[in-house]
Amino acid sequence: MRDDFHPKPASSGARMTAKSTIIEVLGAGDLLASDAIARSLIANDQVKYMLALLQEARAHAEAPSVPAADLSRERILSRLDAPWLDDVVPQARKGPGDQLRLARGAELVGLMYETVATMLACLPERERAPLDKRLTELRSAGPDGGSLTGVAIDAMTSGDRKVGDSLHILVMDAHRAINALQAATAPETIDGAMTHGLSEAGRRRVAAFMRGLNRTAPLKFDHPGLGTTATEHDGLILIQNDIGTTDAHVLVIRVDARSVNVTYTDIHPQRLAFFTSLFDGRGVTWEGAKERHSDRLDESRFLITTGTFASASEEGLDGFLDFLGSRIVFLIDWNKMRKRLRGFVGKAAGHGLLKWAADHDFGHRGLLEIGGEAALGEAVEFAAGRHLRYGQRLDQMIGEAQAVSFIREAMELASVGLQQRRSRRTILDEIKTRLRRVMDCERLAIFDIAARHVAFGNDLASGLFEATGRIGQPSGEEWAARFARRAQAWEATADHLLNEARADIKRFDRPASLANFFDRADDAVDELEEAASLVELVARLIPPPEAMQLIAELCSSALDSAQQLVRIVECAALVSRHDVRDDLDDFYAGLESIIAAEHRADRTLRALRRLLILEPGYDQARILLLSELAANLERATDAHAHAAQSLRMYLIEEVIA
Repeated sequence: MRDDFHPKPASSGARMTAKSTIIEVLGAGDLLASDAIARSLIANDQVKYMLALLQEARAHAEAPSVPAADLSRERILSRLDAPWLDDVVPQARKGPGDQLRLARGAELVGLMYETVATMLACLPERERAPLDKRLTELRSAGPDGGSLTGVAIDAMTSGDRKVGDSLHILVMDAHRAINALQAATAPETIDGAMTHGLSEAGRRRVAAFMRGLNRTAPLKFDHPGLGTTATEHDGLILIQNDIGTTDAHVLVIRVDARSVNVTYTDIHPQRLAFFTSLFDGRGVTWEGAKERHSDRLDESRFLITTGTFASASEEGLDGFLDFLGSRIVFLIDWNKMRKRLRGFVGKAAGHGLLKWAADHDFGHRGLLEIGGEAALGEAVEFAAGRHLRYGQRLDQMIGEAQAVSFIREAMELASVGLQQRRSRRTILDEIKTRLRRVMDCERLAIFDIAARHVAFGNDLASGLFEATGRIGQPSGEEWAARFARRAQAWEATADHLLNEARADIKRFDRPASLANFFDRADDAVDELEEAASLVELVARLIPPPEAMQLIAELCSSALDSAQQLVRIVECAALVSRHDVRDDLDDFYAGLESIIAAEHRADRTLRALRRLLILEPGYDQARILLLSELAANLERATDAHAHAAQSLRMYLIEEVIA
């Protein structure tokens, strides 16, 4: 590091005086101001690093078994040419009482105060004088470094103004004054950025950063922020952006040659993780987040991380700065939106939504602008109607995947709609309509499961009807055996669908009538699968034609009721409150057909029993086998009828009530 940049009050002050005189004679005082502001901003980085160093030294002294934090990278990034500072934390030891033993502690404390003086040097006399006075008072009342204590370190690093002034508070106030001076005296504006003393290369870098920032800046809508300042000193370009409302939310970008270092601090670990995730796959190496804390800070803890990007080309570097600038808007109100989403989806899903909105350049501010959680809540009330229960989250109503998909749509509609200057009411109405469609589809999703389930019952009944027609033919026995194996597989799949339906009914708290429908429809499948296994045996015995005629009639009744059950499931899915007449007519026609098929099956079963008992020529095996087969077929039609009645109760109680 150059000697004139290292904080040494006497020599640097004389040098600044000489430089000031020459530049003023040349009539270029703005160059001096630019250089001084750049020095002050870098000094701000350095003193904040040293405050953190003191905190980490105290923490290591109190817990020496914990590996010491390595702050060497932060020292280098702040351009503080003092390698001996890297030994302060690992060599820190506890002394008597509350005292700390630090290597070159007095020199460290002195360097901190000198660096703060360098910070203040760029300010006009009227603004600098009260800050200089505070610095003198703090230095007089503070430790000399030879007898540092934990209490003294707390006093120096405190951010609580109620407790009193501190070096940390002074640095924050000075930083605000420097930023204001930089904005007020900037000799050049580059695409909205206030800049000082930039070289041609520096202008190109800042222009690349602002190109990305300005591309996405409209996504903050009416929210303030994103003011950018930039300066350059000795080839190092410093870019700052006012992203946060707290002192612990800071973004500093350092561009040196073809390398970019991004330092980001945040009190919210979730937002810090979100910010770094925006650069996944872009060649940024992030250091693990380090925790900083002070017992007296309003935000008692905060995290800091540093990312490094290096490019082999000018285009690659400018492209990265463009992308970096475009991501900052997505930090505005991030935590507010994260909290708002809690009432609709789980924590992980909420974080995923914010990441998706940023990755697709929609952002979350648009949704907040039209009402945030109130807008989503209004949409839920509109779409759910009387089915809405107090405290029920959206993902509990329609499932996480559907809830996430809908909120993505809402974010996109809000962002794009506001950019197109559409009214908030129109956007909200469209969001409500979209959710109504989702909920209508979700309400009918159970019928997709039902349709697949009853289709297996229909296939089983159809196969039984064909199997009985093949009995006595040359290939009948073999065909019946193959069909019995297929029937077993179909029944197993139907069981899986039953479990899927039960899970859906439980998740969405659907009415008991639907659960009854699935239970009885599955009973029918079980009876038909059992009948299929018996048909294989019947094909081997080949009963008399009179008995097979009655079995065929039972199979026909079972097939009729199975087909009509498929029909009424489709009708039930189509029935709505606003247009029920035609679909209901078809439903009731199908229901009557099922009941008629069940009555025919009852009569046929009785006729078969009379035949088996009263007519001669039936041995015990045939009587037992045919009786069991007939009973399975009759019970299947009975189960179809009960399933249909349960579906009727669902429509009456839940849809057309």
